[in-house]
Amino acid sequence: MRIGVIGAGRIGGNIGSRLGKSGHELLFSFSRDPAKLEQLAAETDGARTGTPGEAVEFAEVIVFAVPWRLIDDVLTETGSLDGKVVIDTTNQFGPDGVAQLPYGLSAVETNARRMPGALLAKAFNTLTSGYQRDVAEGRVDGDVAMFFAAEQQRAIDAAAALIEACSFVPVHLGGWDRVVLMEAPRRPGAVYGEAYRPDDARRIASAALDQAARLADELKIEAS
Repeated sequence: MRIGVIGAGRIGGNIGSRLGKSGHELLFSFSRDPAKLEQLAAETDGARTGTPGEAVEFAEVIVFAVPWRLIDDVLTETGSLDGKVVIDTTNQFGPDGVAQLPYGLSAVETNARRMPGALLAKAFNTLTSGYQRDVAEGRVDGDVAMFFAAEQQRAIDAAAALIEACSFVPVHLGGWDRVVLMEAPRRPGAVYGEAYRPDDARRIASAALDQAARLADELKIEAS
């Protein structure tokens, strides 16, 4: 699969490196340190660098991993994302903490308005880059779930494939009516910031929203 990574920091860089090891073609773009971007591509099989617009043109799936405050600026460089599958890894952290979002929208719904026509999935945002790397490199015992949310089948399928390639077990939490469970900040009744075994994660995903929140507190495992 051709994957464009827009935002090659700790999350985007880790995901891209892992996907390269799994045989995917990568184009890394958008870093505050161009030398680091080139180094990341050089260390990843089948990878190269380019602009955000080139990443969109190249990719079948886009991993979108830029700081919240820069999203609008980056989207001016990407051009249209209409019809593109976009894996949104962002969290709504601004300079003063968790950003207040308009109209009561979730973070992914806010980004959907910024990316008209994109097929969005929310994934890779609930666990730290270090923990994701530890799981991928076999330093965590047992299988670990990764929740994701998406509403269109192409986005569901793509997110599940990328999550599996990064050594997690994908668990589809549902659509935007349930995505609040996996968005920042860390708090009681949310899966954000917590790790789960696959069977427990599936119990959370299949439960009614109020029951899912209770299970999220009861079933979490130690993550660092």
